[in-house]
Amino acid sequence: MNRIIKGDKVRIISGKNKSKEGIVLSVDLKNNSAIVEGLNKVKRHQKPSQNNNNQGGIVEKESPIALSKLALIVDKAKNGISKVSFITGKDGKKIRWSKKTKAELKKSTKK
Repeated sequence: MNRIIKGDKVRIISGKNKSKEGIVLSVDLKNNSAIVEGLNKVKRHQKPSQNNNNQGGIVEKESPIALSKLALIVDKAKNGISKVSFITGKDGKKIRWSKKTKAELKKSTKK
């Protein structure tokens, strides 16, 4: 289980996009990075292609951000952010737990 998962609302805590917020689109555990909607945009030069009816040109897209630069936004927490820990529930399953609010973090329903 991961501390930050797809669909979580996060705030960037360092770098050029500091204090901006967005929703996690995907998480790459192998590289410890995540792609956040609308943040860390880069420009890529793309060649035209016949197969995809792509005109080419300069395309903006989101680039991965290190998980260490992301903080989870929790509604009831002071400053809005909280660290995440794990506890074992009564049924023996791991549960994501907010350290500031001492409450269970629900799984995101947004896909």
